[in-house]
Amino acid sequence: IYSPRGIEVRNPIQTICTRWGSDPLSCGSYSHVRVGSSGDDYDILAENVGDGRLFFAGEATSRQYPATMHGAFLSGLREASHVLMAARSRQTAVMKPIPRYSQLSEDILVDLFKKPDRTVGKFSFIFDPRTDDPNSMGLMRISFGENHDVKNVGEGENARIQCSSKLQLHLYAAISKGKADDLKFVSGSNENKLIYLHKNIGLKLMGSRGLGASGNCLVASIAGARKSSGRSSFSSVKT
Repeated sequence: IYSPRGIEVRNPIQTICTRWGSDPLSCGSYSHVRVGSSGDDYDILAENVGDGRLFFAGEATSRQYPATMHGAFLSGLREASHVLMAARSRQTAVMKPIPRYSQLSEDILVDLFKKPDRTVGKFSFIFDPRTDDPNSMGLMRISFGENHDVKNVGEGENARIQCSSKLQLHLYAAISKGKADDLKFVSGSNENKLIYLHKNIGLKLMGSRGLGASGNCLVASIAGARKSSGRSSFSSVKT
């Protein structure tokens, strides 16, 4: 390529041909760009994939030193720094405090489930009171641990009950009205009902902070609907 142009290219001191394709200690792929490619083509090949999860290095990703071992080496250092920055940013993201709306959702959940729309054993359900559509989504809560009725008890006993109620574990899942109604016809213990929900409906239980954005939106929607329709509409139906 260069000799016809009068450019002297020195012979390499040493050349090595590796068979990395069959080497169990190496992995990778050969990359190249077409003749006459611009610098943008090298930049495109150097872009990471998956929001910083897969990185590319090699002579075909070096705009300044294309098709050279020097460029391949420098591109490896470049991507190593990118991997390090991505790893550090993820560690920082894990250490970020939980958003304030998560705590707000917990407080709202406690208030909403004081008067559930349906109760089947240890399963409580809340729904949007503005619709009777069996496909409309609501929220189910199952409680594990002691459950007491605080009515007609002394002050000391009431304090003990309130303390023990804090030890209850509440898990949640989104469920439609129709599926919640079907639970009434499942005979047996609460454990049988839980098995039915898991195997037949595929529900996955989660803590209040695991509801995510969609779960928090559902909670906010039900709370807003109840507020607009008035507290008198919160009649609890027990089966």
